[in-house]
Amino acid sequence: MKTKLVASAGKLTVIAACAFLAACGGGGGGDGGGSTGRFQVINFKYPGGNTLFNGPTALSAAATSGLPVSFRSGTPATCTVADKEVTLVAAGECQVIASQPGGTGPDGTVWAAADDSSQLFVVLKAPQRPMTPLSIVLRAATASFTLPDKTSAGIPATYVSSTPEVCTVSGTTLTALKSVGLCQLGVTAPANDSYAALDAPMVFVGITPDFPMVAQLEGMTRTVALGSADAAGNALTYASTTPAVCAVAGNELRLTAKGICAVTLSSAAGTSENYQVIVDPRTYASGFDTGAKRTSQFGEIKYSAGFPRAWCADGPGGANCKLTTFASGFGATFTLEANKKLNPDWDGTSNNWWGFLRAEIGAPTKKVDTNYEWLPFDVKTEESIMVSVGINATALVTEADGPDQPSRGLYVRIKTNHFNKKANGDNCYVTASAHVLPKFAGFNSYVIPFKDFVVTDRCEIAGLPETEGWRFDWGLSAESKAAALAEIREHGIRSVVFEPGKINSTKPTPRADGTTPKSTDDDYTLSTEITVFGQITVQ
Repeated sequence: MKTKLVASAGKLTVIAACAFLAACGGGGGGDGGGSTGRFQVINFKYPGGNTLFNGPTALSAAATSGLPVSFRSGTPATCTVADKEVTLVAAGECQVIASQPGGTGPDGTVWAAADDSSQLFVVLKAPQRPMTPLSIVLRAATASFTLPDKTSAGIPATYVSSTPEVCTVSGTTLTALKSVGLCQLGVTAPANDSYAALDAPMVFVGITPDFPMVAQLEGMTRTVALGSADAAGNALTYASTTPAVCAVAGNELRLTAKGICAVTLSSAAGTSENYQVIVDPRTYASGFDTGAKRTSQFGEIKYSAGFPRAWCADGPGGANCKLTTFASGFGATFTLEANKKLNPDWDGTSNNWWGFLRAEIGAPTKKVDTNYEWLPFDVKTEESIMVSVGINATALVTEADGPDQPSRGLYVRIKTNHFNKKANGDNCYVTASAHVLPKFAGFNSYVIPFKDFVVTDRCEIAGLPETEGWRFDWGLSAESKAAALAEIREHGIRSVVFEPGKINSTKPTPRADGTTPKSTDDDYTLSTEITVFGQITVQ
């Protein structure tokens, strides 16, 4: 007797309405009659589904007889089956059928043919991506660049600038209006039979005089737009000395493979500069949801801050302490403020105040139901961590502010997963720290070698070298550096903590018109901000 597969219209309607690639089918088919032998069934594991063009998916099924199972496609226009793998070839419904025709097992048992078993799922259209450059290297005041006219799907792209003060777009011509800034673009493209529509995702293109420190390929060639002249009009030329990783083509640097891209920038004035771009480093954190207080990798975001007129421990909490997301999760800003509006009895005096501001970005976790399981973030072989962080202008401490070097700059601390309970009962994780000096307010990127960290909190563990002074007041010992590297290697990263070396207690925030309020004015505000943006990576 022939095996039959009948899918009713009602069943197909239900399956078509299922959630994204959810398994909805299983079973169905012949009556197995007319075949003599012991009864058997096929257990067909749902193949997991996929979006279009994501490659073949392995099929797994087992018959209770132990005899081999074969597969075929019931919808060859949508998906094909070969070598126990299903490949999606068109959007729509894919049906995969598992069969076992019966026969004699190794022990001599005769088995009847099994009823066919099938899985049916919806194949979604593939997403398309913008092909905008990662960043723009610009030495002149303004310059124009040509954007790709198509998306990754080969569909015409339409651009609009959301930051017209930084960049404008006309057709596919992007004009950078500032030598330093963040150009935000909306990109749209229609759908076709194979690709879903691209609906104005916000793409950020950094405009700086330098090359990006890191770049993620995300499975395709990424580019950096290159300015052709400097502010004096001198022609600029570029060359790659690592062709296996990157190449220069026209006014583009094209990144093609994992590794270190080495680039030379030469000026017609006779000067040259060397740069490196780390391609495809491992991501520790990317994207920030400050509402849920988690990164895109479900790492926990914590925040604490305080000085006499503002306080929030384990916050944010209270009007003086803020945690906000900017640019659709591209970064997170942590703010501590003291102001006359919230403290009308404050006379504005703040010299020599103590204070602190700490922003803590947790390691990736795995979401299980409503809980999160911490995933050890090991760095057994990587040599450095890359962070991008900025301090607001009034909080920036420069040489002109005084010779107190330890209070300047920014501290990047790695809280390892080495736990110890202190004598007073406090929980403690061994912490290593590094000290960086921002040259200007706003965004700065730093690649910090792990060998440059020192132990700043040994959690009362005997024999573990510790640098005296949480703020590096008394120098860095070679023993502490070696101990920090060993701790990071052995115990991994539990969280990365950012802390400015000095809380702003003297520089009021300017008004919108550029004037500076006096300490007796109602809008007198002292603000310290840390902004963590982009990705945190190890390489």
